[in-house]
Amino acid sequence: MNHPFARIPAHFYRVSLHSENDNMTMALVPDQNHAQLIAKLLTEHYGLRKDERIVVSTTVIRPSAGAESTHIELTLV
Repeated sequence: MNHPFARIPAHFYRVSLHSENDNMTMALVPDQNHAQLIAKLLTEHYGLRKDERIVVSTTVIRPSAGAESTHIELTLV
């Protein structure tokens, strides 16, 4: 019996909302072009405040070392 496997890329592009007091991840995207498009659309239509900006950065995702369940748990590095 063959089991289908989904390959999850190790490197993702993180679209984040940065402000003076906070840093919030808004999206994790495997494709750089899509991440840039999301950032552009958010910048144009989100209604950013004076001290806020949308940033795209690379991040590595790895399986959690202490995962206790059978579900996939990922850790952002």
